[in-house]
Parts: sequence; C-alpha cells; structure tokens
Amino acid sequence: MRLALEYAWQYWDRDRDGVMEGVQHNTYDIEFYGPNAMLGSYYLGALRAAEAMARHLGDDEAAAVYRSVFESGRAKIDQSLYNGEYYVQEVRLEAAEHASHDLGVSYGGFAIDPDNPQYPKYQAGQACLSDQLIGQWLARTVHLGDLFDPAHVRQTLQSIFHHNWRRTLTRHANPQRIYALHDEAGLLIATWPRGERPGLPFVYADEVWCGIEYQVASHLIYEGFLLEGLCIVKGARDRYTGVRRNPWDELECGHHYARSLASYALLLAVCDFGYSAPRQALRFAPQVYADDFACFFSVDGAWGMLKQQQSAAGGWTAVEVLAGTLTLREMTVALAFAPPQSALDGQAVPSVARPAADGGTTVTFDPPVTVRAGEALVIAWGPIT
Repeated sequence: MRLALEYAWQYWDRDRDGVMEGVQHNTYDIEFYGPNAMLGSYYLGALRAAEAMARHLGDDEAAAVYRSVFESGRAKIDQSLYNGEYYVQEVRLEAAEHASHDLGVSYGGFAIDPDNPQYPKYQAGQACLSDQLIGQWLARTVHLGDLFDPAHVRQTLQSIFHHNWRRTLTRHANPQRIYALHDEAGLLIATWPRGERPGLPFVYADEVWCGIEYQVASHLIYEGFLLEGLCIVKGARDRYTGVRRNPWDELECGHHYARSLASYALLLAVCDFGYSAPRQALRFAPQVYADDFACFFSVDGAWGMLKQQQSAAGGWTAVEVLAGTLTLREMTVALAFAPPQSALDGQAVPSVARPAADGGTTVTFDPPVTVRAGEALVIAWGPIT
C-alpha cells in the first residue's frame, strides 16, 4: 500500500493535496483528464485503508501523513466538484501534456471534442455518473467511514437514481453495445441533466451495466434508500429471467462478466454486515424482515449463518458457525432492549452491553469468545423461541 500511494504521489497527486489532477485511465477504456469523484473516491478510500493498516501496525507517523492527505482531498473534492446535486469532472486539457512528459507516452494525437475546444474527447465533464461514488461504496462495505460529506453522498445517490434510472428504455438512444433495450428497465451509466453533454463523450456513457447497477443499488440500501435500491435490482434481474437471456450470464463486455459479482454487496447491505479481523468485531443489523431474518456470512477462517428474531417481549441474535472458527471480542446487533444475556452453545459467557453509537447494542466479551463449527453464539433479550 505504501508503494502504491508513493506511485500515486509521483504521477497523479504530485502536490499531495488529496486530489488526482493528472491523466487517469479507467474502466471505460479511456482516460479522464483532471479531477473527478469516481477515481478520486478510489484514491481517498486507499488513503483511509492505508491509515487503518498503518495504525494497526503501530506506524503512527505514516498514518498521520495518510490522514492529512485524505482530509485535504476530501475537503477539496467536496468544495470544487460537488454541484449541489452530484459530483462532476473538472476537465483539464493540460493533464495530457504532463502525462506525455512524465510517463514518456505520446498524447499529442488525442482529439479535441468538436463541441468544446477545451475538452479532449471521451470525457465526462458535467455528467451525472452512476459510479461516481464507487470508492465511497467500497469504503462503506468495509466500514472505513465517510470519504465525502455524508449529506452530499446521500443527495448524490438520490440524483443518480432520479436522473439515470429508466423504468423503460423505449425512448433511449444508445449507439454503442446493447445490454438492455425496448420495454426493459436499466440504470444508464451517465446522463447530463444540466446539459453540457460533450460532442464526443466517453463511449460507454449510454450503456447499461449490471455491475454498476448492483453497486449503486447496494449503496442506496446502505444509505437507507431501500426501495430505490431494490427497484434497480428488480430491473436488472427482470432482464435475465431466462426468457430473453441466460439467467446465469449477466452480460457486459463479455459473457459471465466479473463486474456483476458486485451483487454480493447486496447481501452485505441488506444485513448491514461488517467484520474486523484485527478488532475481532462483527456487526449485523438487518434492513429487511428484522422480526425473522437469516442470511449467510463468510469471513476469513469461518462461514455460517446470522439469525435474528424479535417481538414486543424481546428477541435474540445468533451467529452459527458451520465451518472453521470465529473469535469475537465484540458484536454489534440491531436489537436494543434491557441488558441481554450471552451464551455459547447453551453455556453462559461473560459479556457487557452498551448502546451502539448508531443504534442497537454493542456486546463486549471478556475474555474473547471462540465459536467453532457446529456451535452458535446467542445474544438474547428474553426467551429464545
């Protein structure tokens, strides 16, 4: 991680202000010239991850550096790229010239956008990109916290759904590859709600990609927009029922394309699952069917089931390990009644409960509890039914 960030400081963020100004290749198979939230959020997420790893390893000096660059970049991107609805790209024509000099690659032949002499071709500019918060989404799934202003993130997700979601694509014109069409629903990769669409935008802008749909849907669910998130999921899956397409082959650039594996984040979001191996801490807070919920979980060293039941009289949460071993010092659950009792495989274990910062209850085990295959750790308020 240290070497990766040092490389970024050499070529993309030479002044270490937390904003990548240079030429940035991306998943659209083109280069963005200038600051943008999509790649910028990846960078900010990397800085936060590096900080967390450095602190765990006792390198507080490096952690402080990463934190300082992160805070600078976070503030500058929120200030300069957020337009009140979503984040945009600041196109910098001179970025190509710097890249040509620094990387020894010739960018002298890149074309200028026919509608704007200040734009190279294939830029996003003032677009509302569906995956503009992809780094924030990744940070959310691993509980690294807010990369941008939380209010801006929520508004941006709402804007993406409002501007880019189509309940029908009947009137949508797409000159590129067709993955959704006619009466089908889909999330467009980009729109230009305020105009200023480049004459030659990046080539995939009008397409629909399942992987980005799942990314945005799970992020919406994380932020509390459950219905909007599930609406996008339904639209994607309705295209793959077996009538028009193979239900096991969510097509993008090729068959069985890997990006659609972003759908796994839907499971994490719906149960608000989080796990920290260094802290030996697990979090579980179902967002649907909270009265009677069960789902699969998998972490390093163990996998099994998470379960929750609740009623007016009380409730319980259980971690059932089906393979491997899981050691926990702390567990945060959604339920919040009177102080609970904790038991491992039917035997009481010492625990202390306190209100969690964002609701629910955090239970601390001292000594830590190790749950082995075939065993269950139960936190209960009242009888287990």
